[in-house]
Amino acid sequence: MNIKKSTLSKDVIKIDKNPQDRKIYLKELLDRDGLTGIKENPKSAYCALSLTSTPENLKNSIKTKQRFLMELLARAGITAYDPGSSPTSPDLALKMGPEEIYRIDKSKVVSSRYFVSLDLLPSTGTGVEAETARVYNRISVMLHDRKIRTSRMQPNRTIHLAFDDLVKEAEDFIDVFRFLQEFEPGIGFTNKIPSLLGFRKDSSVVDLEKEVYKNFPHLVYVYDGNVSNVKLTCENIELFS
Repeated sequence: MNIKKSTLSKDVIKIDKNPQDRKIYLKELLDRDGLTGIKENPKSAYCALSLTSTPENLKNSIKTKQRFLMELLARAGITAYDPGSSPTSPDLALKMGPEEIYRIDKSKVVSSRYFVSLDLLPSTGTGVEAETARVYNRISVMLHDRKIRTSRMQPNRTIHLAFDDLVKEAEDFIDVFRFLQEFEPGIGFTNKIPSLLGFRKDSSVVDLEKEVYKNFPHLVYVYDGNVSNVKLTCENIELFS
């Protein structure tokens, strides 16, 4: 494990997986998960959203935000995959079994360089996908609405950003995703804390999470326990009887 001291701060970065090591690491993971041969597209993003657990009266709002996020990514030069409109969506593929859905969805996550999600509901509804992205060292970006409190069970090695109005702040987020394309991802530790690393073409390395926060301080997410969360209700409680 290589150790480097950041030239911008007193942070000590330990490199666990550089881009070369990462290729070997990912091949081993793919083989182990029965996904041998899947290639990572550096211009693609898996755009996760809550599907199964989303109440009917929220689905249109969630999908509208999802479509805007995908347009935002496209303007940054990244093609987004939308699980909500795919043939394997839980609203469309009810005859497909869990094993098949899991393998297909997982393959879509690992074939994309970026993992992007909107964190809006008390439980994200995308936890399995987010953990897959973390383990497979995707460049994961989670977007939080400052007006909505969500779970504190949030993955590390993930860039957490916040917005007040995603439409009005779209240009800022486009700049973020353009900025991220300057780096190859890696795995490491910053001051012994797990971190998502970014490698530039000159092989210099940064803590990519901190680098984004430094360059876009107005978008930094800070958890606020006093903010309200979305209240969900159960319409068929008789299933518990």
